[in-house]
Amino acid sequence: MEHQKKEEYGGTQLCVPDRDLDVAASTAGVAVSRKWRRADFIMPQEHSHRYYELYYLVSGRCSIFLNHTIYHLEPGSLLLIEPFALHRTNYGLTRESERIAVGFEPLHMKRLEELCGAGGKERLSLRPYLSVEPGRRKYLEGLLERISAEQKNSDRFSDMLQQNCLLELLAFACRHQAKAVRPDIDQVTEAARQEEAIQAAASYIFHHFREPLTLEGVAERVHLSPAYFSRRFKRLTGFGYKEYLNHIRLKEASRLLLETELSVADIAQQCGFSDGNYFGDLFKKEKGISPRLYRKNPQML
Repeated sequence: MEHQKKEEYGGTQLCVPDRDLDVAASTAGVAVSRKWRRADFIMPQEHSHRYYELYYLVSGRCSIFLNHTIYHLEPGSLLLIEPFALHRTNYGLTRESERIAVGFEPLHMKRLEELCGAGGKERLSLRPYLSVEPGRRKYLEGLLERISAEQKNSDRFSDMLQQNCLLELLAFACRHQAKAVRPDIDQVTEAARQEEAIQAAASYIFHHFREPLTLEGVAERVHLSPAYFSRRFKRLTGFGYKEYLNHIRLKEASRLLLETELSVADIAQQCGFSDGNYFGDLFKKEKGISPRLYRKNPQML
Protein backbone atom coordinates (compact mmCIF):
# COMPACT_ATOMS: atom_id res chain seq x y z
CA MET A 1 0.00 0.00 0.00
CA GLU A 2 1.41 3.35 -1.02
CA HIS A 3 1.72 5.95 1.70
CA GLN A 4 1.94 9.68 1.38
CA LYS A 5 3.79 12.26 3.45
CA LYS A 6 3.52 16.01 3.86
CA GLU A 7 6.62 18.17 3.70
CA GLU A 8 7.01 21.87 4.30
CA TYR A 9 8.60 24.43 1.99
CA GLY A 10 8.75 27.89 3.52
CA GLY A 11 5.98 27.01 5.97
CA THR A 12 3.52 25.91 3.26
CA GLN A 13 2.51 22.30 2.87
CA LEU A 14 2.80 20.92 -0.65
CA CYS A 15 0.58 17.87 -0.71
CA VAL A 16 -1.83 16.63 -3.37
CA PRO A 17 -4.41 13.84 -2.89
CA ASP A 18 -3.36 10.41 -4.06
CA ARG A 19 -4.63 10.53 -7.65
CA ASP A 20 -3.27 10.93 -11.16
CA LEU A 21 -2.50 14.35 -12.56
CA ASP A 22 -5.86 15.77 -13.60
CA VAL A 23 -4.71 18.35 -16.13
CA ALA A 24 -8.01 18.37 -18.03
CA ALA A 25 -9.94 19.37 -14.90
CA SER A 26 -7.69 22.38 -14.29
CA THR A 27 -8.88 25.66 -15.80
CA ALA A 28 -5.23 26.76 -15.92
CA GLY A 29 -4.22 23.62 -17.82
CA VAL A 30 -1.65 22.85 -15.09
CA ALA A 31 -1.65 20.23 -12.32
CA VAL A 32 0.89 19.25 -9.65
CA SER A 33 1.16 15.94 -7.82
CA ARG A 34 3.61 15.07 -5.06
CA LYS A 35 3.93 11.45 -3.94
CA TRP A 36 6.11 9.00 -2.11
CA ARG A 37 6.73 5.74 -3.98
CA ARG A 38 7.83 2.53 -2.31
CA ALA A 39 10.26 0.20 -4.02
CA ASP A 40 7.45 -2.26 -4.82
CA PHE A 41 5.27 0.33 -6.58
CA ILE A 42 4.38 -0.73 -10.13
CA MET A 43 3.15 1.68 -12.78
CA PRO A 44 0.24 0.77 -15.10
CA GLN A 45 1.07 -1.66 -17.86
CA GLU A 46 0.96 1.12 -20.46
CA HIS A 47 1.68 4.69 -19.49
CA SER A 48 1.45 7.71 -21.75
CA HIS A 49 -0.71 10.82 -21.76
CA ARG A 50 -1.68 13.68 -24.04
CA TYR A 51 -0.09 16.41 -21.92
CA TYR A 52 3.49 17.38 -21.06
CA GLU A 53 4.93 16.25 -17.75
CA LEU A 54 7.91 17.58 -15.80
CA TYR A 55 9.08 14.88 -13.40
CA TYR A 56 11.25 16.05 -10.48
CA LEU A 57 12.86 13.65 -8.01
CA VAL A 58 13.08 15.09 -4.48
CA SER A 59 14.69 12.11 -2.75
CA GLY A 60 15.63 8.50 -3.36
CA ARG A 61 16.67 7.01 -6.67
CA CYS A 62 14.74 5.62 -9.63
CA SER A 63 15.09 4.92 -13.33
CA ILE A 64 12.72 5.97 -16.08
CA PHE A 65 12.44 4.27 -19.44
CA LEU A 66 11.37 7.04 -21.83
CA ASN A 67 10.72 6.14 -25.47
CA HIS A 68 13.87 4.07 -26.00
CA THR A 69 16.27 5.49 -23.39
CA ILE A 70 16.88 4.57 -19.74
CA TYR A 71 17.46 7.58 -17.47
CA HIS A 72 18.88 7.14 -13.96
CA LEU A 73 17.48 9.79 -11.61
CA GLU A 74 18.85 10.99 -8.29
CA PRO A 75 17.70 13.88 -6.05
CA GLY A 76 17.53 17.07 -8.12
CA SER A 77 16.86 15.28 -11.41
CA LEU A 78 14.30 16.89 -13.72
CA LEU A 79 12.92 15.07 -16.76
CA LEU A 80 10.60 16.38 -19.48
CA ILE A 81 8.10 13.83 -20.79
CA GLU A 82 6.41 14.92 -24.01
CA PRO A 83 2.78 14.16 -24.94
CA PHE A 84 2.10 10.52 -25.85
CA ALA A 85 5.67 9.48 -25.03
CA LEU A 86 5.80 5.93 -23.71
CA HIS A 87 7.43 5.81 -20.28
CA ARG A 88 7.62 3.76 -17.14
CA THR A 89 9.34 4.33 -13.80
CA ASN A 90 11.21 1.74 -11.75
CA TYR A 91 11.34 2.65 -8.04
CA GLY A 92 13.10 -0.53 -6.92
CA LEU A 93 16.50 1.13 -6.45
CA THR A 94 15.85 2.49 -2.93
CA ARG A 95 13.36 1.72 -0.16
CA GLU A 96 11.25 4.73 -1.11
CA SER A 97 11.47 7.82 -3.29
CA GLU A 98 9.66 11.14 -3.38
CA ARG A 99 8.72 12.76 -6.64
CA ILE A 100 6.84 15.86 -7.81
CA ALA A 101 5.14 15.80 -11.21
CA VAL A 102 3.80 18.80 -13.09
CA GLY A 103 1.40 18.10 -15.94
CA PHE A 104 0.53 20.87 -18.38
CA GLU A 105 -1.26 21.37 -21.66
CA PRO A 106 0.81 21.81 -24.88
CA LEU A 107 -0.46 25.39 -25.24
CA HIS A 108 1.91 26.42 -22.42
CA MET A 109 4.92 25.10 -24.32
CA LYS A 110 3.72 27.00 -27.38
CA ARG A 111 3.50 30.16 -25.30
CA LEU A 112 7.10 29.64 -24.15
CA GLU A 113 8.17 29.35 -27.80
CA GLU A 114 6.29 32.52 -28.70
CA LEU A 115 8.01 34.45 -25.93
CA CYS A 116 11.52 32.96 -26.08
CA GLY A 117 11.80 31.24 -29.46
CA ALA A 118 11.83 27.54 -30.30
CA GLY A 119 15.47 26.90 -29.38
CA GLY A 120 14.88 26.15 -25.72
CA LYS A 121 12.02 23.76 -26.36
CA GLU A 122 14.04 21.96 -29.04
CA ARG A 123 16.95 21.49 -26.63
CA LEU A 124 14.61 20.09 -24.00
CA SER A 125 13.13 17.68 -26.53
CA LEU A 126 16.55 16.46 -27.65
CA ARG A 127 17.98 16.31 -24.13
CA PRO A 128 15.03 16.00 -21.74
CA TYR A 129 17.14 15.27 -18.66
CA LEU A 130 18.40 18.05 -16.40
CA SER A 131 20.39 17.72 -13.16
CA VAL A 132 19.62 20.70 -10.92
CA GLU A 133 22.58 21.69 -8.77
CA PRO A 134 21.91 21.67 -5.00
CA GLY A 135 22.04 25.46 -4.69
CA ARG A 136 19.17 25.89 -7.17
CA ARG A 137 16.83 23.16 -5.92
CA LYS A 138 15.17 25.34 -3.28
CA TYR A 139 14.28 27.88 -5.98
CA LEU A 140 12.81 25.18 -8.24
CA GLU A 141 10.89 23.54 -5.40
CA GLY A 142 9.56 26.97 -4.45
CA LEU A 143 8.04 27.33 -7.93
CA LEU A 144 6.38 23.94 -7.53
CA GLU A 145 5.03 24.94 -4.13
CA ARG A 146 3.58 28.17 -5.55
CA ILE A 147 1.78 26.29 -8.35
CA SER A 148 0.34 23.86 -5.79
CA ALA A 149 -0.73 26.68 -3.48
CA GLU A 150 -2.54 28.48 -6.31
CA GLN A 151 -4.40 25.28 -7.20
CA LYS A 152 -5.88 25.41 -3.70
CA ASN A 153 -6.70 29.15 -3.80
CA SER A 154 -8.94 28.95 -6.88
CA ASP A 155 -9.70 32.66 -7.05
CA ARG A 156 -9.68 34.87 -10.16
CA PHE A 157 -5.89 35.29 -9.98
CA SER A 158 -5.00 31.62 -9.56
CA ASP A 159 -4.91 30.56 -13.20
CA MET A 160 -2.67 33.43 -14.21
CA LEU A 161 -0.26 32.83 -11.33
CA GLN A 162 -0.06 29.08 -12.03
CA GLN A 163 0.68 29.74 -15.69
CA ASN A 164 3.33 32.34 -14.85
CA CYS A 165 5.06 29.98 -12.41
CA LEU A 166 5.01 27.22 -15.02
CA LEU A 167 6.58 29.53 -17.62
CA GLU A 168 9.26 30.48 -15.11
CA LEU A 169 9.88 26.78 -14.43
CA LEU A 170 10.20 26.00 -18.15
CA ALA A 171 12.47 29.00 -18.70
CA PHE A 172 14.66 27.79 -15.83
CA ALA A 173 14.94 24.36 -17.47
CA CYS A 174 15.78 25.85 -20.86
CA ARG A 175 18.41 28.21 -19.41
CA HIS A 176 20.20 25.40 -17.58
CA GLN A 177 19.90 22.83 -20.34
CA ALA A 178 23.35 23.70 -21.69
CA LYS A 179 24.82 22.32 -18.44
CA ALA A 180 22.75 19.14 -18.51
CA VAL A 181 24.53 15.85 -18.96
CA ARG A 182 22.62 12.59 -18.83
CA PRO A 183 24.24 10.41 -16.16
CA ASP A 184 26.14 7.52 -17.64
CA ILE A 185 27.60 4.43 -16.05
CA ASP A 186 31.27 5.25 -15.62
CA GLN A 187 32.63 1.76 -15.14
CA VAL A 188 32.30 -0.69 -18.01
CA THR A 189 30.84 -3.48 -15.92
CA GLU A 190 28.85 -6.43 -17.14
CA ALA A 191 25.67 -4.74 -15.89
CA ALA A 192 26.60 -1.63 -17.88
CA ARG A 193 27.13 -3.65 -21.03
CA GLN A 194 23.78 -5.37 -20.57
CA GLU A 195 22.01 -2.04 -20.14
CA GLU A 196 23.68 -0.67 -23.26
CA ALA A 197 22.54 -3.76 -25.15
CA ILE A 198 18.94 -3.34 -23.99
CA GLN A 199 18.97 0.36 -24.90
CA ALA A 200 20.36 -0.51 -28.32
CA ALA A 201 17.57 -3.08 -28.76
CA ALA A 202 14.88 -0.60 -27.69
CA SER A 203 16.28 2.00 -30.08
CA TYR A 204 16.33 -0.53 -32.92
CA ILE A 205 12.69 -1.47 -32.26
CA PHE A 206 11.73 2.21 -32.04
CA HIS A 207 13.22 2.95 -35.47
CA HIS A 208 12.45 -0.33 -37.29
CA PHE A 209 8.97 -1.23 -36.00
CA ARG A 210 7.61 -1.33 -39.57
CA GLU A 211 9.77 -4.36 -40.30
CA PRO A 212 8.82 -7.98 -39.43
CA LEU A 213 10.71 -8.02 -36.13
CA THR A 214 11.03 -11.06 -33.91
CA LEU A 215 12.31 -11.39 -30.37
CA GLU A 216 14.94 -13.86 -31.57
CA GLY A 217 16.14 -11.49 -34.30
CA VAL A 218 16.43 -8.47 -32.01
CA ALA A 219 18.17 -10.54 -29.32
CA GLU A 220 20.68 -11.76 -31.89
CA ARG A 221 21.45 -8.16 -32.92
CA VAL A 222 22.57 -7.34 -29.36
CA HIS A 223 24.32 -10.70 -28.85
CA LEU A 224 22.05 -12.04 -26.12
CA SER A 225 20.09 -15.28 -25.96
CA PRO A 226 16.34 -14.80 -26.58
CA ALA A 227 15.32 -15.96 -23.09
CA TYR A 228 17.89 -13.80 -21.32
CA PHE A 229 17.14 -10.82 -23.56
CA SER A 230 13.42 -11.14 -22.82
CA ARG A 231 14.02 -11.15 -19.04
CA ARG A 232 16.50 -8.24 -19.09
CA PHE A 233 14.34 -6.14 -21.42
CA LYS A 234 11.40 -6.51 -19.03
CA ARG A 235 13.57 -5.86 -15.97
CA LEU A 236 15.25 -2.70 -17.30
CA THR A 237 12.41 -1.10 -19.26
CA GLY A 238 9.35 -2.37 -17.40
CA PHE A 239 7.86 -3.56 -20.70
CA GLY A 240 7.71 -6.95 -22.32
CA TYR A 241 9.31 -7.10 -25.77
CA LYS A 242 5.98 -7.65 -27.57
CA GLU A 243 4.19 -5.09 -25.41
CA TYR A 244 6.73 -2.40 -26.30
CA LEU A 245 6.74 -3.27 -30.01
CA ASN A 246 2.93 -3.22 -30.20
CA HIS A 247 2.73 0.12 -28.41
CA ILE A 248 5.13 1.73 -30.89
CA ARG A 249 3.19 0.28 -33.81
CA LEU A 250 -0.19 1.33 -32.42
CA LYS A 251 1.06 4.85 -31.77
CA GLU A 252 2.04 5.23 -35.43
CA ALA A 253 -1.21 3.60 -36.56
CA SER A 254 -3.18 6.14 -34.51
CA ARG A 255 -1.33 8.98 -36.21
CA LEU A 256 -1.93 7.56 -39.70
CA LEU A 257 -5.62 7.05 -38.99
CA LEU A 258 -6.02 10.75 -38.23
CA GLU A 259 -3.57 12.29 -40.70
CA THR A 260 -4.00 10.15 -43.82
CA GLU A 261 -6.75 8.57 -45.88
CA LEU A 262 -5.05 5.19 -46.08
CA SER A 263 -7.28 2.20 -45.53
CA VAL A 264 -7.15 0.43 -42.20
CA ALA A 265 -5.61 -2.59 -43.93
CA ASP A 266 -2.86 -0.48 -45.49
CA ILE A 267 -2.14 1.23 -42.17
CA ALA A 268 -1.85 -2.13 -40.45
CA GLN A 269 0.66 -3.27 -43.06
CA GLN A 270 2.68 -0.05 -42.91
CA CYS A 271 2.95 -0.34 -39.13
CA GLY A 272 4.32 -3.87 -39.23
CA PHE A 273 1.14 -5.90 -38.67
CA SER A 274 0.95 -8.78 -41.15
CA ASP A 275 -2.61 -9.64 -40.08
CA GLY A 276 -5.25 -6.91 -40.41
CA ASN A 277 -7.69 -8.71 -38.13
CA TYR A 278 -5.06 -9.03 -35.42
CA PHE A 279 -4.33 -5.32 -35.76
CA GLY A 280 -8.01 -4.46 -35.39
CA ASP A 281 -8.45 -6.68 -32.35
CA LEU A 282 -5.29 -5.36 -30.69
CA PHE A 283 -6.21 -1.73 -31.40
CA LYS A 284 -9.66 -2.22 -29.85
CA LYS A 285 -8.19 -4.04 -26.85
CA GLU A 286 -5.65 -1.29 -26.18
CA LYS A 287 -7.71 1.78 -27.12
CA GLY A 288 -11.21 0.60 -26.29
CA ILE A 289 -12.59 1.37 -29.78
CA SER A 290 -12.03 0.06 -33.30
CA PRO A 291 -9.63 1.78 -35.74
CA ARG A 292 -12.54 2.97 -37.91
CA LEU A 293 -14.43 4.43 -34.96
CA TYR A 294 -11.25 6.11 -33.70
CA ARG A 295 -10.74 7.74 -37.10
CA LYS A 296 -14.23 9.21 -36.92
CA ASN A 297 -14.17 10.11 -33.20
CA PRO A 298 -10.59 10.49 -31.89
CA GLN A 299 -11.90 12.41 -28.88
CA MET A 300 -13.41 9.17 -27.56
CA LEU A 301 -10.00 8.05 -26.27
